[in-house]
Amino acid sequence: MTNFGKKYSYKKIEHGGVKSLVERAIKLGVKVVAFPKKESLLIMEHRGRKIFIRRGSVPLERRMGDMTRNKEVTKMVLEKINIRTPRGIAAYLSGDAHKLVKINKLRYPLIVKPIEDSLARGVTWDIRSKKELEKAILKIYKNKSYQKSKKFLVEEMFEGDEFRVLVMGRKVISCAKKVPASVTGDGKLTIKQLIKKFNKKRTKGFKIKIDKVVMKTLQKNKLTLNSILPNKCYLKLRHNLNMSDGGRSINYTHKMHKSYKKICERAAETVGLTYGGIDLLTKDITSPRSRYVIIEINPNPYYNMHEKPLIEGKSVDISYKILKHLFPSLK
Repeated sequence: MTNFGKKYSYKKIEHGGVKSLVERAIKLGVKVVAFPKKESLLIMEHRGRKIFIRRGSVPLERRMGDMTRNKEVTKMVLEKINIRTPRGIAAYLSGDAHKLVKINKLRYPLIVKPIEDSLARGVTWDIRSKKELEKAILKIYKNKSYQKSKKFLVEEMFEGDEFRVLVMGRKVISCAKKVPASVTGDGKLTIKQLIKKFNKKRTKGFKIKIDKVVMKTLQKNKLTLNSILPNKCYLKLRHNLNMSDGGRSINYTHKMHKSYKKICERAAETVGLTYGGIDLLTKDITSPRSRYVIIEINPNPYYNMHEKPLIEGKSVDISYKILKHLFPSLK
């Protein structure tokens, strides 16, 4: 008989989506057994039906979803079906990248990102010169994903708002606008005080961190933590939109134009995902005439940004939708 080792609390689960799923499952009467991080295994049981979840991967009949872990492959597939992605190139080394940027006439600002990674690890935004591009490439050499694939992407930086769109069973079930960690001045409080005020409303683990990135942003804008922003002055503190870094999410499910829903549904179906998260950029998601690009498709997305307490506006109970798919016997 296999010895799985000591069971542990589901509260130690790191994947945001799976943690929400487990909490909702327990409330609905689903039995959950979690094993230590080494095994990365969860067992859910309801009325004799057992579901096994390993490393955050929920068994929702994915077929070819693994191809989306490679951003270059994702771009190739989407472009073949006339779905727009950012203009860019893939390169192995710095010299190749500089030549390809020039040959393809890529326009600044640029973004450099690893071929395979998540949570914005190794990504450099707003690159505005050859010198900054070289610095970003030197940084990506240290990324674990690059050390494995020996390849990275350089893309034009698309100007627009970013949305995380969840697709399940060929239908968009939720759309959330992602807003990076930011503060808005009132003409009275310092930036440090504005951050503190914002953090009071946030759940633990999702607050704005005053780190090197934030300090560099302030320096770039000739500001300090003690600076007082004018009334209604908006200051973006970082480029990544991670909720864990103080990012915000706003429900746009019913505002999203049907044309973008069709694009996301077709993208998910083409890469073989029964369930997945699509990152779409556009200036106006309510208008079919607005330009857009899809920058990434995630086969195992964190979805707690679509649920309370993180989502602003009406929440979507993603956890229940997934559990109902896994356990049809649930009420």
